[in-house]
Amino acid sequence: MKASSGLFAVSLILWSAASTYWYVCKINKDCDKQQTEISLTENKISDKKITVEKPEEKTAKDTVSIVNELTEKLKNGYTLYNFPKNSAVNNVDNEFKKFAKNLKIYFSKNKDAEILITGYTDNTGTPKANLYVGKKRAEFLKIKLSELGIDKNIIKTTSKGQNNPVADNNTEEGRNKNRRAVITIINKQTQ
Repeated sequence: MKASSGLFAVSLILWSAASTYWYVCKINKDCDKQQTEISLTENKISDKKITVEKPEEKTAKDTVSIVNELTEKLKNGYTLYNFPKNSAVNNVDNEFKKFAKNLKIYFSKNKDAEILITGYTDNTGTPKANLYVGKKRAEFLKIKLSELGIDKNIIKTTSKGQNNPVADNNTEEGRNKNRRAVITIINKQTQ
């Protein structure tokens, strides 16, 4: 009985470690934030050691690096492509979440800056409807950035509709690229 309960306990610990790894590393992609180590020998726990690395506070050098990198990235705007046809909703992935986190750092150092989100569409539909859909795409991203901690009062939205295509609207691939939203940084004084 003791052997089977010991085997059950070891199995439970292994299952717990594996499911935690799967959740943290595969689903949330946070392996670099947390490291878990469990050593097992001959179905007995010989050394159980769990270490959790706390996220390091950003140093001034890290902050300057992030601000400079983001400034360079935003010269032409940060673009989200492949909005579904006639839709303002798009998937927000981990890259976008990292971008939003870096934006928070950027705005902590640049108090005179604001965000301008411009929505675009392909050329299907009427120009008036496309302006509306483009504006809804920009407003969708404003909501997502706000949910990720960016002050909604510094986010402006606009639409260019089907104007300024970046690809050929005669192909499906081109229309997919034209259904986009572009995030740029503007100075409050230049408005």
